[in-house]
Amino acid sequence: MAKIQVTLDAAKLRNLISTRSYTNREGQEVSIQEVKFDLVEMKPESHKVVYSHEKFDLIKTHFAVERQTKEQREAKADPNYIGEGITQVWKESNDNIPTAHEASQGAMGDDLPF
Repeated sequence: MAKIQVTLDAAKLRNLISTRSYTNREGQEVSIQEVKFDLVEMKPESHKVVYSHEKFDLIKTHFAVERQTKEQREAKADPNYIGEGITQVWKESNDNIPTAHEASQGAMGDDLPF
């Protein structure tokens, strides 16, 4: 499972705050403020390494946009970008890991213990 670190532009989020009310299980009216946005995965060819270390890379793999209404989508309105998603990808050392072919050759040898 990959972890995605999401960074959002707070100035743009202030304009996206909406208020929603509901009645909870105890019958009390609850009002909450929330921000709804879409986190979209980028095409693999668009991924960008933003930081590289000997053990891992930080790669921009997602972007966050304001949700669009049906009318905005039909009018092909430009999306309002509000942030990005960065994925940490660990680099593995394959020096001591045998390949599948090497492992199967070792298992098929004549020195079986039974």
